[in-house]
Amino acid sequence: MNEQTTLYNNFNIKGIACTKPSPWKKFHNIYLLLMTVPIFLGTSYVAAKIGMRDFLPLNLVILRFVIASLVFTLILLLKKGTSCIDKKDIPQFFLLGFLAITSFFYIHYTGLQYTTSTNAGLIMATTPVFAALFCIITKKEKVTTRSRLGISIAFFGVLLVISQGEFGSIFHQKTLLGDGLLVLNALVWAWFTLKGKTVLEKYSPFIAMAYIHIFGTILLLPFAIVPTVLAETTLLQQLPTVSRATLLASAYLAIFCSVYSYFIWYLGIAKIGAVKTAIFSYFNPIMATLAGIMIFDDKLTLSIVLGGLFVIIGVYITNQKNAISLGNVLSSRKI
Repeated sequence: MNEQTTLYNNFNIKGIACTKPSPWKKFHNIYLLLMTVPIFLGTSYVAAKIGMRDFLPLNLVILRFVIASLVFTLILLLKKGTSCIDKKDIPQFFLLGFLAITSFFYIHYTGLQYTTSTNAGLIMATTPVFAALFCIITKKEKVTTRSRLGISIAFFGVLLVISQGEFGSIFHQKTLLGDGLLVLNALVWAWFTLKGKTVLEKYSPFIAMAYIHIFGTILLLPFAIVPTVLAETTLLQQLPTVSRATLLASAYLAIFCSVYSYFIWYLGIAKIGAVKTAIFSYFNPIMATLAGIMIFDDKLTLSIVLGGLFVIIGVYITNQKNAISLGNVLSSRKI
């Protein structure tokens, strides 16, 4: 994330013990840096579509995360002693890598082929709502009136976006396949959010995400050289024929949407606290919508505007302290 579309929403890190926010004059630079995160995450959908002009979805995933993992590895080496993990946790990291990287982004990029950047950004914004539902199903949280309200509002917003306001013809929409895959995508990320509890309690979020990227990439590497039903043409076969724009899009996704965004996000949490940092996550679907309109001429209909508002309001209500508080499920540490 999502592309995760929002890092705060996906990990719901309200439970982080943060230092007392400092005056604006002291930390004005971190506010400016945090403003760049939704720009990169919001435009990641557009960058992925550009990358898939030459690459098959799986091959774009592989190249993106090979680059990102190399950068993460370099950062971990520079951190030295503070970046080690226990050997007994390696199987858990492989599982999380499969959920968050290998499977998530294959589904994500495949879905993007059949829908718009605008729809993708708005649907992925519902990830914390699905995480809240998983909490209810697994009885990790009590169901409150506010949580039911937030979940209902967010789902209504998604239906409004997918159906374009015509609920009776929802299964005949051109973007239905892509939208359906992105809903599945949100479910996968929500499940990863809950499964990641153990490592995110034990390690700092940035260190944990670095290793999740690396182990997820290891699982992808065989697909780079062996043709499969997921990609009949391998990355090694496609790489010599791709355009410069595709390579730049891949590097953009790896460096700015993965490494940079995670680093700045958790730096923001350390500097100004989780609550203030969380505010910036609500700009992600807005940036995705603007990028889709400006670059791919996505249509901004009244249904999309209203649906987007319902999604953002529903997610906000769901994440409130008195509703479903995933901070109890996914407590995280500072950098």
